[in-house]
Amino acid sequence: MSARIAFLIPSKGRHQCLARTLPHLLRAVAAAPAGSCEIVVCDQSPTPFLSPPGVHLLHRPLLSGLPAARNLLLASCQAPVVCFLDDDTDLGSDFALALLALAEREPTQQAWGPVVEVRARSARRLHRALQLGVFHDPRRQCAARRDRAATALFGCCFAVRRTVALRTGFDARLRGYALGEDLDFFLRLAPRVGGAGAMRFAAALRAIHRRDGADRADAHSRGEAKAAFLLRLARRHGGRNPVTLLHLAIALLAAASGRGAEPATWRGVWRGLWRGL
Repeated sequence: MSARIAFLIPSKGRHQCLARTLPHLLRAVAAAPAGSCEIVVCDQSPTPFLSPPGVHLLHRPLLSGLPAARNLLLASCQAPVVCFLDDDTDLGSDFALALLALAEREPTQQAWGPVVEVRARSARRLHRALQLGVFHDPRRQCAARRDRAATALFGCCFAVRRTVALRTGFDARLRGYALGEDLDFFLRLAPRVGGAGAMRFAAALRAIHRRDGADRADAHSRGEAKAAFLLRLARRHGGRNPVTLLHLAIALLAAASGRGAEPATWRGVWRGLWRGL
């Protein structure tokens, strides 16, 4: 029996994250019918990860960037449904079973994702109010587990039919990590599959994004890349909504925010904005 779902994990320099993530994934796969799932990891670290049995490792230290790793993982499997996972995302024990059922029961659906948003309602409203045009993230901001149509899913965990994903592909020109390549992918995927009617958040899928991994770039490079990407995203997907001074201010604040206690440097942000223009 050939695998019907391939779980694909790109990773670089975060072996400890992988070691925490894989046991949850292996339990979820073990609960599914034998042979119905496979696990493939693309490790871009200099030293290969010592993967446990049941995990196929692709060691590609010369491969540059997360989008290139996602494309390689897509090309490496034949399963009709692929599920991309961040190396710091834990799946519920019934995730594989639930996804198999969804893929079989909903032939017109092209992509599914778990609800992973946990911010308070006030923070979600403020986030929506501050964002305009393409900077308004089309992913539903909801903390409750419920089924909802969407035009984009969260990059830490999403499943998509492989044929559609192959036709869309990830932008390998983006050489870094955490640059919003997932949002760019879904903004290009949505028109191909008919918009929100073919993608949704599924309450049956349970996942937790731990966010315990360190960024893969220094603060200067991270700020520069993120600011430049936001402007590139506006030009590519903004339509009639041009890059205004307000957009520049939003991009500046978003790029400088960084993650956790490691914000990007202002110098890197300014360089990214300048190059993006």
